[in-house]
Amino acid sequence: MTTIVGQRSAKKKADKLQERRHKLLALVHIAKKEIPLSDDEYRDVIAYWGVGSSADMSIPELEALVKYFESLGFKKKVPDPRDPGSGVGQIKALRERIKEEAKKLKNGEERLKGLVKKIAKEDDLRSCRNVKKLKQVLKVIRLLQDRE
Repeated sequence: MTTIVGQRSAKKKADKLQERRHKLLALVHIAKKEIPLSDDEYRDVIAYWGVGSSADMSIPELEALVKYFESLGFKKKVPDPRDPGSGVGQIKALRERIKEEAKKLKNGEERLKGLVKKIAKEDDLRSCRNVKKLKQVLKVIRLLQDRE
């Protein structure tokens, strides 16, 4: 008998594997362009695994293919975790707006911490860099203001 928790755990694991697979496929296509390989050369390379398309490859096969491309000179661009990326101005503005609006609530700072943890799944507002989640936090704060 499978429990709900077991089902959720299995789905979460499947989602992570799918995400990994998509990232590897993206790397393969980036490498194909950067090396550059003609379509015929690319087909010859993936024929080694007995497939006609990288979409038919397993995760370990895709990882091996990326390593092969690296041996040909492809370099993965690893993003710097300290780099805020695009939208940094919008993120900063949203954070400031959220802080200002939270001050208008009773016990606003504590409530803001709880909202950020619940909605954005982050320990504090500074670590949240997801614009969509920041907008959700702001929307909930405004709803709470309307209720008070």
